[in-house]
Amino acid sequence: MARSFSNSKIGTYSTCPRQYKFQYIERAAVEKPVGVEAFLGTAVHHALEKLYILKMNGKLQTREEMLSNYNEYWEGPDKETIKVTRENLGVEDYIKVGTEALTKYYDKYQPFDDGDTVALEKNISFPLDPNNRFTINGKIDRICLRNDGVVEIIDYKTKAFLPAQQALDDDEQMALYQLGVMHAWPDFKKIELKQIFLRQGAEMKTVMDPEKLEEIRYRVFQKILEIERATQDDNFPPRESAICDWCVYYELCPAKRHGLALDDEIEVEFDARYGEKLAQDYLMVNEKKKKLEAELKALKEDIIKYTDEYDVTNLKAERGSITLHKQEFKTFPGVTDSDEEYLKITMLARDAGLDECFKLDQNILYKEFFAKEKLPSELADKLAKYVISKKRYTVRPYYKGR
Repeated sequence: MARSFSNSKIGTYSTCPRQYKFQYIERAAVEKPVGVEAFLGTAVHHALEKLYILKMNGKLQTREEMLSNYNEYWEGPDKETIKVTRENLGVEDYIKVGTEALTKYYDKYQPFDDGDTVALEKNISFPLDPNNRFTINGKIDRICLRNDGVVEIIDYKTKAFLPAQQALDDDEQMALYQLGVMHAWPDFKKIELKQIFLRQGAEMKTVMDPEKLEEIRYRVFQKILEIERATQDDNFPPRESAICDWCVYYELCPAKRHGLALDDEIEVEFDARYGEKLAQDYLMVNEKKKKLEAELKALKEDIIKYTDEYDVTNLKAERGSITLHKQEFKTFPGVTDSDEEYLKITMLARDAGLDECFKLDQNILYKEFFAKEKLPSELADKLAKYVISKKRYTVRPYYKGR
């Protein structure tokens, strides 16, 4: 049975794998306040949907009727749960933003006769891969058959800032929308992607050719494979960023729980103070180690300089002695010396059939070829039985003020 994904679901994993696990696998029970930005977007979409439904049925709303419908949505039962995170702003400020955005839209596009609306808030679902392993789901704001015969896939945005054109030209969500429309309506040949930025009263357009669509399809497929591997291995590490403070799973997050426990903000089943001591001791010892390593490096450089200058190989001291072994040899540059030169040498040697000159890098074989399904199926089947799971623990110290 095909497993379902959406652009939002994939995006959650890209933002933070641990958040993905909380939301889609564990379905952790937490209070989920409605963010005011999200509510603003929903309210605006609701107003535009009703505007076009009435238009499709022969009635053109006035601007005042549209805005009245918009304001009514804000008075719904969810209003008391709306969360405003920005300082010095309240719900009324966001209501005003939406009012101004819808006014710009109405004045720019009325009487809304640019073409026939094919669908509003259209749910799409299509197989991402030929074997139907993964299905992509999504919802398109509006699909319009323009008077010139071009099909427009329209996405309304209430973002505060206008992105660069390049972002739209490479937009995965819009590409998936087009693939969904092509699956639902195979006869649609001329398709244009359009994002309307309501706050700015601006629109941006792009056209994606088959090559671009396949590039993005493959990219999304690889992201889903990564999620599948993480699910199989139960490997969903937290990915900390500036938006952590707004995460509804903050108090459950492994990256945050110890700090919250130290501040007595949550109750935990472990000794938070002992964890603090472990971290403090490690940081102190590691700081000493780094200082000693720097001193050792400087001493080694001085020893090399001294022995070269005075032509000696052994240095005697009260605690023992140091022997310097020096060997000069010729070789080709490795990947750490020069990526570009190493690649050229590799290609030259492989063209000559000298594959025995290269060691197998099992990590590259797995990550870049096996996991990304780039190998012939027969070879992949043979390799599958050799796949093993390993654990690697890395402790990274961070010092305050550095």
